[in-house]
Amino acid sequence: MSEARATLAIVRRHIDRRFALDWAVAFVLVGAIAYPFGRVFGPAGAICIVGALCAAFAAERSHAQSLRRLTFFAVPLYGRQLARAHAVAPALAALAIPFGYAAGTALRGLPLSTTTFLDCVLAALVATLVALSSTFRDGIRAALYVLLGFAGAVSLTLPYTLGLAHATALVLFLAFVEGFFALRAFGETLARYDPLPD
Repeated sequence: MSEARATLAIVRRHIDRRFALDWAVAFVLVGAIAYPFGRVFGPAGAICIVGALCAAFAAERSHAQSLRRLTFFAVPLYGRQLARAHAVAPALAALAIPFGYAAGTALRGLPLSTTTFLDCVLAALVATLVALSSTFRDGIRAALYVLLGFAGAVSLTLPYTLGLAHATALVLFLAFVEGFFALRAFGETLARYDPLPD
């Protein structure tokens, strides 16, 4: 089996009817939250909320257990390749949260600006990629990765909060760097994962 076929098989295994239902539920719930409170939170608050929800969503226990049940050694992929393959579905799932938030605020007549929406999408992806490493850990170590995912999302608000020049470009750069290292860390986690602990 080639790398591309193995990757596609993993992605298709994650994206099923349950995935679609979970995506729709997350979209509706976040939209329902954003509808009455979108004005209160503001742009920075929206990014923080999206980051927190995505980090928690990525680390959700049933998702973690489904990843742990997979037979990683049955496909010809190394840790980084596995990380990319397993990150596709969670990244797509995470998009339900910023899209739901944007829909809720739009229905209230307070649509997000293009910049804020883009930042929310980036925050969702960063928080998800960082928090994915929690799925192969338990207890305080798992919680730490969830907090790191949230912190990564919050850090994307800093260029605006500090009033830096070219803030949008800096946010894109920060998101790329954080996402790259988060995916790399997830690959290292997969490479070291032992499904049969002592």
